[in-house]
Amino acid sequence: MTKLCQVRINDETFAAHQGDLLLDAALMNGIEVPHDCRSGYCGTCKVRVLGGHTFGGASPDGLVHACQARVISDLRVAIEDRPPAAEVQGRVETLTQIAPDVFEVCIAPQQTFGYLPGQYVSVQFRGYPARHYSPTAPLDAREPRDVLRFHVRTFARGRVSSALGRGIRPGHRAKLTGPHGAAYFRPRNASRFVLVASGTGFAPIWSVADAAMREWPERELSLIAGGRTLQSLYMIPALCQLAHGPRVTITLTASQRQNFTRAVRLGRPTDWLPPLRADDLVYAAGAPAMVDAVIEAARAAGATCFADPFAPADAWQEPTLLERAAGWFAPRARAEARITP
Repeated sequence: MTKLCQVRINDETFAAHQGDLLLDAALMNGIEVPHDCRSGYCGTCKVRVLGGHTFGGASPDGLVHACQARVISDLRVAIEDRPPAAEVQGRVETLTQIAPDVFEVCIAPQQTFGYLPGQYVSVQFRGYPARHYSPTAPLDAREPRDVLRFHVRTFARGRVSSALGRGIRPGHRAKLTGPHGAAYFRPRNASRFVLVASGTGFAPIWSVADAAMREWPERELSLIAGGRTLQSLYMIPALCQLAHGPRVTITLTASQRQNFTRAVRLGRPTDWLPPLRADDLVYAAGAPAMVDAVIEAARAAGATCFADPFAPADAWQEPTLLERAAGWFAPRARAEARITP
């Protein structure tokens, strides 16, 4: 007979069997723990263990994934306060091509839709499968903030992204579900922010940067953003706003050599990381390999890191029968052609 453990989540206590998944045990006892993918990839279910021990699901930021962590003793667990997940209807207001392969999609929700800067949302355009995108701040400070803005990279074979401007046009209906994710802006923190983005991973990173500088314009902040080519660096207008901060450092990178300007460094964002300090707050969003490298650098420095890797949903192909038999699988896609984060 398995041992019963007392688990306290915030102010609620329940009994769980030793070996139970923390998320399942909480839900079975009527305690809502934010979650999405249930595979440890999305980060939505991260919690902080204040006392006791769990097995599995550890995260580089010191939190644990409740969907992966098993209860092995009495526990005290804290869940950060986040907007509750909701489902609302909306319509596409504008579609703007901001780079050769990136659209900014603005969706007006029919009712208030709360999220924290850096979180992501499930977006389902009518007639198409759902995809995950991160709402972001306007690239131009003069643009309105009363819509949800998403940066979507297009793929020629993408079921959703290739329809932008064709099957999906202004007025198209969309369903928004969320928010999800744990790599969001933490206010009231005097640490230096180090923000690292590749591709459309810039969307959540810009959302965090915008919130951080609005809270404290004197904040020390270092942002490194990269793209494959000079033309893919669509974020320059936003970075021009950010550059007004007295303690802001900005580095732009391109992995393809160019001779147009010396302001853009050759290489990947991780090639130009500043020396990290233990008290830094690091955010990364983009290609999984880039995000993994940032997480490792933060771990080595003892810094806190919040990260959302993106896996392109529309670039994924169904495995063959042989691949299925061999146990092939793909990580849950979080966004479409962005740092999908």
